Amino acid sequence: MGPPPPPMPPVRPPRRKSNAGVIVTLVLVGVTLFGITMIGAVAAAITSDQASDYGSSPTSSQTTTSSETSSTSSETSSSKTTTSSATSSYDAEDQIRPVARLGDHPINIPNNGAVNTSCQLPTFRTDVASQDRFYQAALPCLMAAWTPLLEEADLPVRTPKVVTSGSDFETPCGTRKWNQTAMYCPGTHTIYMTARYYAEEEQLVEPGAYLGQFAHEFGHAVQGMSGISTAFGDAAYDAGGRDTPTGLELTRRSELQATCFGGMTLAALQNGGVSNDYIFPALYDSRGRGDEHSNVRDHGTTKNNTAWVDQGFYKNEITQCNTWLAAASDVN
Repeated sequence: MGPPPPPMPPVRPPRRKSNAGVIVTLVLVGVTLFGITMIGAVAAAITSDQASDYGSSPTSSQTTTSSETSSTSSETSSSKTTTSSATSSYDAEDQIRPVARLGDHPINIPNNGAVNTSCQLPTFRTDVASQDRFYQAALPCLMAAWTPLLEEADLPVRTPKVVTSGSDFETPCGTRKWNQTAMYCPGTHTIYMTARYYAEEEQLVEPGAYLGQFAHEFGHAVQGMSGISTAFGDAAYDAGGRDTPTGLELTRRSELQATCFGGMTLAALQNGGVSNDYIFPALYDSRGRGDEHSNVRDHGTTKNNTAWVDQGFYKNEITQCNTWLAAASDVN
């Protein structure tokens, strides 16, 4: 996951000599280059073109309706009052670069959180076009909430693209079908929202639940901007792949961090004035996600999803979302 590693520098060929040994040398160089190319290709496939997605959906009994929010009006997030700054774009010549690290990542500045951000969201409907307008309107708000945090950590700020689709589509991360969950593809720094899945398969009607899903995928985009995605991909490659026991644990740590980041986003929006009619359903939806609804243990239990989204929401501090240093029991 994350941007691909830079290409290997070209190997200078040996000087031509007037003996037969040069043939052997050239053959060995060719074999070496081929091996480097193959290793690089496999590593790039893991670090750049594997999607992060929320595949563990709640059951219908765990989705929420507007009537459930009335009894939880006391839920209030942690507030960060720093004024948000304008989003900057990433220039290839800029010296600011992502940092490929996990638990010791420089993003983990104490007392640093997502800043309070107001956001005018359009009227929500579940059709594809309306969902797209909703996400496109939310995107600059999420960037405004996270830009100061990234800038303080001297990390690049790059607005991800958002594609909303109601049909199957192709991405550098592979084919995505309309009845699969949303995903973030680090190779293109793009969030793909699968509109019909949430409307038809999960039958979600609360706009807040869609905002919660979008906040989770944006959490993966933060991992992409910062370089965490790249480090995760490298670690998964070293573990033998994401389907190994170690690889699955790494994946859970990545997904739960994105969930915690999503909670931070919701805190910033709530304290910026976004209605609890959005915030509470978003929290409830995130709390109801988990591997109990899946055949693969790659997103963590419902209990741990609840714990991490609440930690992000109530504390709104980046160091509180460092799943990479958490105990194994907290990411199972």
